Amino acid sequence: MSEIEATGSVLFGVSVDTVDSHKRFREEQKFGFSLLADTEFEVSNQYSGIMERFNASQRATFIIDKAGYIRAIDKEVNVKTHGADVVAMLKKVLPKIEVGQLAPDFIATDSTGKMHQLSELIEKKNVVLSFYPRDFGRG
Repeated sequence: MSEIEATGSVLFGVSVDTVDSHKRFREEQKFGFSLLADTEFEVSNQYSGIMERFNASQRATFIIDKAGYIRAIDKEVNVKTHGADVVAMLKKVLPKIEVGQLAPDFIATDSTGKMHQLSELIEKKNVVLSFYPRDFGRG
């Protein structure tokens, strides 16, 4: 398990190259993570932007937490130290919960589809979160 995976994170590389190109590149470079083919430039336009001169994504790394919040953006990517840089960013920005600390804000959807945000419940006396494994049945 990599140091990035040890934080409970999933790493994806994104570029505008094709799936076949990614496959060859991943095999040649022995990458340990998935490369996503953004051939329609949709993800690149929304996140990194496009270098029109090269018709390619601008180099950037985004750390997105489990609730979907962008926790960090690195637009000054140093290829040689990038793995270690990502691990350091993850350790810095991902919430660490200890007894007595304020809980990090989150958004979750209940079984009826209604969205709940922890910060909206601040006026309530207590909030109880009970986590359990996914049901083994359907639905």
